[in-house]
Amino acid sequence: MNSSYFDLISGDKETQQTKGLGLLLSKSQTALKAFLDINSIKSKVGEIDLKSLSRVIVNCELISNSLNKYRADIVLRFYKDGQPFKAILIEAKSINKGTSVYETNKQIENYIENEVFKELKVFGNNSLGITLTKLPSYTRHASLVSITWEDIISAFYKVLPNQNTLLDDYFSFLTNINGTMKFYEKEVFSIPTAKWSEQAINKLKVYECPNSGKYLIKHKPLYITFRKSGGGEMDKLFKVEDIIILNFHDDLDTFMKDENYSENYRNGVKGYVDYLLENKIWLELPKDEKQVFILSDNIIELKNKPKPKNGNNSFRAYYELADLLNKELV
Repeated sequence: MNSSYFDLISGDKETQQTKGLGLLLSKSQTALKAFLDINSIKSKVGEIDLKSLSRVIVNCELISNSLNKYRADIVLRFYKDGQPFKAILIEAKSINKGTSVYETNKQIENYIENEVFKELKVFGNNSLGITLTKLPSYTRHASLVSITWEDIISAFYKVLPNQNTLLDDYFSFLTNINGTMKFYEKEVFSIPTAKWSEQAINKLKVYECPNSGKYLIKHKPLYITFRKSGGGEMDKLFKVEDIIILNFHDDLDTFMKDENYSENYRNGVKGYVDYLLENKIWLELPKDEKQVFILSDNIIELKNKPKPKNGNNSFRAYYELADLLNKELV
């Protein structure tokens, strides 16, 4: 009953999502304009008046002419008065995969710097690379931008015509929730925490952990709670405002200048960094990628102070909100 053209695209969900986006951008001027109006893209490419363009070419899975064959997920080429104007190369990873943004960035940097695709050479410095992933990141590369699938969903939600158009179909396909906004996958993420981390969280509403191994966030949570040592008691729920992939050593300065994030977010992260350095928890800025959680000031107190049944406090788990609110043992 709810199937559309996008369900007919071959491949897994990642392939369907990405090819579907390419199809949509080539067929819907409304969707293309909404995409180009995403703040981080607009800040790099500027205002593009689609009516002034003489031609737009959209390629999906464009094959390079280099010795090592590369495949670009989506390439957009814009022409004005018949001449190359601007080009955008998009490398996308599934909405359901917490793929390392660092690896995606390196992949697209290689495409741009080494002129892997002959179709982009005539655009020179007017080529922009976009990494489209589950979580945002930062890079100092002048021709690279990071956006998320959430940015795509938000941009399209604002302009949905709700008239059974291709854009409506793609939005429904992407969200599978019939137009209802849902930017989380699990209700509560529960993790053990040390005393110093608990103090920083309560004071600054920021939490970070490595973006690798057992620490990888597989499902974006609505809330996060921290278990105390000595039994795993949980006394607060923090609403997750955002999760950002950040290399503090390489990208903190870039992040602090990024006006796509509120001043409060940026000041909170800087305050967290200063706190850890001042208290000698960090001797220097770490050089590995971190998952940085920006938490809301609005906290839910867990009056029954639930804790795990087995008393083990070394694991990470997802809980149902109702269980934490209504039970003492979970």
